Amino acid sequence: FGSSSLVQVPTLQAAVEMWRLGVLALCASVQALSPCDDEAGQVCPMSIGKEIGECLQNPSKHQLTDIDGNPRELEPGEKPLELSAGCKDFIKVNEACDSEIENFCQGMFFHGDTMTCLTQWTSASDLSTGCAGTLPKKADDDEEVDAEKAAWRAKKKAARKAAMDAIEKEKSGGEKKQKKGKKKKKDKEL
Repeated sequence: FGSSSLVQVPTLQAAVEMWRLGVLALCASVQALSPCDDEAGQVCPMSIGKEIGECLQNPSKHQLTDIDGNPRELEPGEKPLELSAGCKDFIKVNEACDSEIENFCQGMFFHGDTMTCLTQWTSASDLSTGCAGTLPKKADDDEEVDAEKAAWRAKKKAARKAAMDAIEKEKSGGEKKQKKGKKKKKDKEL
């Protein structure tokens, strides 16, 4: 047998590390779609869009189900679902921003992209004061920057400017060469 026919078997440490990375990747991909996703899944599994908010706020509409999705009653000692603070805030945003979600977010009520749409994809000038008041405040960009970070930013800015200047110079140089080539071709034709 030559050395080329040997198959490398991962060490136990390498196998454990690969398993760990796989689990981390799985955990990173499994996340709530919205702040109310967990609650809606528990008591309003068949609701979509605006219906989710209506269902969550009205305990008489809650549908408890077992693991197989079959209807069930509260177990003795089991308390009714209490909405998390994040979910309550999200319900307020969906109510206050009703027309904005309808007009600018394709009606994505209680969706994973609702907040992204309202805070990033929609212009602040398109939001009503009531809607804007329920959205989280943006972090101040006026934070003090230490001298080292300011120097780093200046260096990066200068490098970007130099790169853009080089690209522009190359573009304009290429255009001049094309014009000279056309001029020589015309001179030969005459």
